[in-house]
Amino acid sequence: MSYLSAGIGPLGGVGGVGGVGGVGGVGGVGGVGGVGGVGGVGGVGGVGGVGGASYDSPLISDALIRSRDGVVGQWRSPAAVPGPLDLEDPDNLDRWSSWVRAAIIDAEMVSRLGFTLEDATVNPRHMAVWHLEVPAPAGGNAPAPVYKPLILMARPTEAIFKAQLTFVNHYAELRPDRQTEILAQIGGGMAFLSSIAQLHPDRTPHTLELLAAVLRLALYVHLRMKQGLACRRPLEYSPQIQPIIATPAHGALPSGHATESFAAALVLWQLMKASGRPGYDSSDWRTQLLRLAARIAINRTVAGVHFPIDSAAGAVLGLTLGQYFVNRCSGAAGYRAWRFEGEKYPEDGDFIWHELYDVTNETLTSMPAATGYSVEYAANDQAIDPQRQSYVLAWLWEKAKAEWE
Repeated sequence: MSYLSAGIGPLGGVGGVGGVGGVGGVGGVGGVGGVGGVGGVGGVGGVGGVGGASYDSPLISDALIRSRDGVVGQWRSPAAVPGPLDLEDPDNLDRWSSWVRAAIIDAEMVSRLGFTLEDATVNPRHMAVWHLEVPAPAGGNAPAPVYKPLILMARPTEAIFKAQLTFVNHYAELRPDRQTEILAQIGGGMAFLSSIAQLHPDRTPHTLELLAAVLRLALYVHLRMKQGLACRRPLEYSPQIQPIIATPAHGALPSGHATESFAAALVLWQLMKASGRPGYDSSDWRTQLLRLAARIAINRTVAGVHFPIDSAAGAVLGLTLGQYFVNRCSGAAGYRAWRFEGEKYPEDGDFIWHELYDVTNETLTSMPAATGYSVEYAANDQAIDPQRQSYVLAWLWEKAKAEWE
């Protein structure tokens, strides 16, 4: 499915959280993006509304043929023509449709990522996401890229998954209370984020475009990690789980809903804070957005399709990706790489989001390396050359930030 066909929902467009929106209904993103968009704002249909019909209707098409025949007159070569547009000019982004920008933004993000599985000499084996640093080429020569770690994740043991079935069973008692939320969040949780921060396509079109971009990034990464780690869903361990929604046809860990919700929550509050508007730097905004992200994640365990450890892995992945996304958009000099050691997760451990993240310091909490399951990859940030900042991402960040000033 193309961005064009996926892109234009009632609350927006780019949204569709991409063409993958259809996948998202199962994977968690589609509907999230549905809120996210600019397409509804930028659609040609709105222009067509001037004439009462869209440009692609047979009525308008035939009328335009007849209108031109009646007014064009004899052909004359134009006395002057517009000059060429500048190469790689950020101002050109204003000229393109939102779904076109979405594809350009995705190229900027995904082309700088790599995925590997450690070889069999390492135990446990980690699926790794790498950031690709591409320096400026010299003359016509090819650049010499360098891969830097972003996040490494190891699969939990079968004993951990089996022990966590008890949590899934206990959480099922909340199903009558959470049913409507669970159903409403099958496609994602953007509408719930907009109940905290005022998101609307008329007021914050570029913010929605930005959030749709980080959701697509989260989708690409967590689905690739799910493929590599290949973790079974709860109902494959016990016939008594009996989920109240269809179990998605992809791996359990990391949770897609957790990844997307935490990534979007982090990007949204970092954007609001960056605007400089008084009040947005308060921890109250961060706390509410993170509590909501956690509730969305936990609802998937209530529904019977995820273990608590899936949400923990998704939260770590989402917060890591969210900060990486912000840093790449805002021109930061680096980012913090992370590790999720699934085999060290306590068998009797529930998902407690504030054990993973320090709201006051706005950082993931690094646990002791010997026993912790969420630890920083290194004590220092992975460097990004500010001279190689993506002007595409910077353009969207600045446009979105201005909507909150």
